[in-house]
Amino acid sequence: MTEEKLISELKQGVTRRVYYLHGKETFLVETYTAKIAEKVLSGETADSFNYVKFTGNPNISALGDSVESVSMFSDKKVVTLNDLDAEKADAAYLQELLQIVSNVPDGTCLIIYLTGFVPDVKKVKTKKLITCIEGMGANGTAVYFDKMNEAKTADLIMRRAKRLGCDISRNNAAFLSGLCLRNLTMLSCEIDKLCAYAGYTGEITKKSIETLTARQLESDVFKLAGEITAKRGRNALLLLDELVELGNPPVVIISTLSMTFIDFYRAKLGMMSGKSAAQITADFKYAPNRSWVMGKALTAASRLSIQKARKCVQTLCDADFKLKSSPVSDRIIMEKAVAELLTLC
Repeated sequence: MTEEKLISELKQGVTRRVYYLHGKETFLVETYTAKIAEKVLSGETADSFNYVKFTGNPNISALGDSVESVSMFSDKKVVTLNDLDAEKADAAYLQELLQIVSNVPDGTCLIIYLTGFVPDVKKVKTKKLITCIEGMGANGTAVYFDKMNEAKTADLIMRRAKRLGCDISRNNAAFLSGLCLRNLTMLSCEIDKLCAYAGYTGEITKKSIETLTARQLESDVFKLAGEITAKRGRNALLLLDELVELGNPPVVIISTLSMTFIDFYRAKLGMMSGKSAAQITADFKYAPNRSWVMGKALTAASRLSIQKARKCVQTLCDADFKLKSSPVSDRIIMEKAVAELLTLC
């Protein structure tokens, strides 16, 4: 099932007996777990007698008893199971689990949701569990939540701000998304804070975002790398000043900048091989929370030759070594490295 279909069913008041929620965007996994539970229990709180929670691979008898027992206070009940790892289950455990899943009684909703890891749905035991759930027809479904792209993240920001009584332009929503590295958990907190600052009315401006939003080093360093590859030396050095004034250790700044130029180098290799951002991300096994960087890295890499990209990485490696071993001022080493990068770009 798609996220859109799930939204449609919940709006219509339709719920299923079993859900398997998983994917790269754990914020959405948690959000929809709560939405489903709220819909089943008609708004009862999460500490209700009718809301039972398990974690990991629990005692299978205890899980079965909770699913099968009748609630004393309502005809509806929710049982959640967070971060079940089917691959760690032995044959007997898995067989009992499949029996429980297949026989969830009417009025009970079992939600298996994964936030601590992204399961490999091709592995035998996980595939067997998902197949069992999806084989229940209208009673069961599995939903995968992928990382949201920039446009969808901006839409989410705009909708949330609107619900809180504020407006935010698409450009400012995209700017806020970039500052928070598209981390939806972080974005949720920042939007709430910005709307409170605005008095839950009016426009959220770029100035308020810059003033109130927590700075993320990776985002700032990515911006610094962009200024360097665009050969805007003054902007690059001013941004370097800001990073230092914010208390970021020089060795961390250079290390993060090195990672960014390695992203550019990988992007350039991918471009030369005719590969898309998604293919490059998969080839280099980027973590789900960093998959978004490749799209932006391709833009920066287009300004560099492969030879220059290689020399940039070497320059930053040399700077990192000097920061850890040379008596020369850290500030001088960083500024020299940025100047060399500007020359190379």
